[in-house]
Amino acid sequence: MNVRRLQLITATAVFALSMSGAFDAAATSVLPLGLDEIVAGAKHIVHVRCTSNEVEADAAVGAVTVTTFVVLDRAKGGEGASFTVRQPGGELNGVAIDYHVPKFAVGDEYVLFMPPSSQLGLASPVGLSQGAFAVIPGRAGKEVSNGRDFSQLLSTKDRANARPGIAAQLQLAPSERTRLRLVDFMALLHEKAATR
Repeated sequence: MNVRRLQLITATAVFALSMSGAFDAAATSVLPLGLDEIVAGAKHIVHVRCTSNEVEADAAVGAVTVTTFVVLDRAKGGEGASFTVRQPGGELNGVAIDYHVPKFAVGDEYVLFMPPSSQLGLASPVGLSQGAFAVIPGRAGKEVSNGRDFSQLLSTKDRANARPGIAAQLQLAPSERTRLRLVDFMALLHEKAATR
């Protein structure tokens, strides 16, 4: 079978599945999760730097993007200096398949909350983008954000017992509460992981 025919068959199959609603992530609602729920759903909680993205053919989902990271800090999960994520989708032989999962840029840092892999060996962050915090430059060093207000992510107990850096951040206007210092966030995650 030639490559062009295989691309056409794959694209047709993916289109048919998405029209049936089986893989249409855009039509799927993901409820907002609190940080405790995100932590509970994660087998691995890691601060990582993306080192590569490779797309491979996959019989079940058409294409799989394999992203490799170097581990900078690990709050929960196994050991090792590297971490690999296999997510459905990607561009292969000129055909793009998008399952609306988070994408990672080489060189960028993230704090990821990863569940166990599926039977197909695939996993996306807990709650999709909710479990992928970008590490970004801040006024006082590196900060993390997934775009949500941290006062909504943290439990009442976390807010009441917040470290000084987190407590100060929670006093800001809602639009300024979407970031926390990386060091404070990772300390909180280490505490949470130690109690589970």
